[in-house]
Amino acid sequence: MKNRHLIACLFSVLIATGLAFAACSSVPEAANFDGGAPMPPGGLERRPYLIAVTDSSAIVRWRTFTPSTPTLRFWGPGDTIPVRAPLPGPNTDHTVLLKDLSPVTEYTYQIQTEDLGWNNPAKFRTFASPGADDPFTFLVFGDSGTRNTGQMALAQQLNNENPAFIIHTGDLAYKSGTEAELSINHFQVYAPLLRRAAFFATPGDHDLRTRNGGPFIAAFNPPGGWDSGAAFYYTFDYGNARFIALDTKDTDRHKRLYGSLANKSGKSYRWLVAQLEAARADPNVDWIFLFFHHSPYSASTGWGGHGSDEDIQEILVPLADEYGVNFTFSGHDHDYQRSHSLRGDEIVQDGYGTVYVVSGGGGGKRTFRGTGSKWFTAYADQVYHYIRVHVNGYTARMEAIDTEGQAFDSYTVSIPLERRKTRETEALPAAQ
Repeated sequence: MKNRHLIACLFSVLIATGLAFAACSSVPEAANFDGGAPMPPGGLERRPYLIAVTDSSAIVRWRTFTPSTPTLRFWGPGDTIPVRAPLPGPNTDHTVLLKDLSPVTEYTYQIQTEDLGWNNPAKFRTFASPGADDPFTFLVFGDSGTRNTGQMALAQQLNNENPAFIIHTGDLAYKSGTEAELSINHFQVYAPLLRRAAFFATPGDHDLRTRNGGPFIAAFNPPGGWDSGAAFYYTFDYGNARFIALDTKDTDRHKRLYGSLANKSGKSYRWLVAQLEAARADPNVDWIFLFFHHSPYSASTGWGGHGSDEDIQEILVPLADEYGVNFTFSGHDHDYQRSHSLRGDEIVQDGYGTVYVVSGGGGGKRTFRGTGSKWFTAYADQVYHYIRVHVNGYTARMEAIDTEGQAFDSYTVSIPLERRKTRETEALPAAQ
């Protein structure tokens, strides 16, 4: 732990319209360092939430109803003086980048909005460094943003979880992904979870209906953008796993604005191939997870049941086969589905193919939709749910959790011995 070295570091503060640097304070805060009064809910449209956490940094965002000049402070275990970062203002959208953090370390942060006092402290944990085999758990859900009884019941279970991070398969805010719908149907619903676990989203078709996804980009893209240089697809690592978010929207308008994954000579397809090649060659990457909205394998039926997206299937399945993708997570169909282990459009032994999972049961309407079964189906049900995935070295266990907190499906797979990579280690000095 860097402890007092952290106090001597420079602390970068990024806001939506610019960049400012604040020096770490060397004077203890006069306010209560161990706690704080609850912040009046009327002041915050979006309570603090985490995006783009890594093994050495984290981004905290929040939004106030009216322009304000806030302050954030944070500290790690053993620190006796918090690092304080006043933000320029007044603004309604606030973004703070915490830098020079230690891996797999718990930090505490608080925000203060002008004279309202410090809010209750929140804790989060930084990611494991690339290649580390620390066990970790992440959550998956999608098609959630309706604020109906199903979503709210599931949110009660989600807010009890303590994951390393969350990934979302799209359609966060029905009907049109507006600023208000994101605030009400997403940020307010999951506030207890979002303040302590990083959230990584891929856009659904509803999220792109307002200003071509402008509210989605403003909410979830980090300052400076993603590593891809694009708004809707990117990668991140946690320990021995690589996660790749994709943009699978393919309307004519979307293709004109952002390109198309189905265009093999286009930027997004070439970027994906490069990421998969890099992951396969990287000795630190044992697991490859893809997440996106439209499902390459789906047995959904009925009016409004989309079924398999043949264009996405044609593009992604050969790549998953070639580069050894372990899991894909998608949404769009409002149900839960898990495929058998597939390779070359055939069922293969566990660990030798890709498992395609549909997780679109976060709260979307189920009227006139059905879930059937096809040759690739291992389990399917139309149920409100989220997925809990626990990765421990070369083994991953997936559980589908319903609104009562019960696991109604589970699946465990290990990477076969002959497919495990050899870690690069420094040579030991020769004996004298």
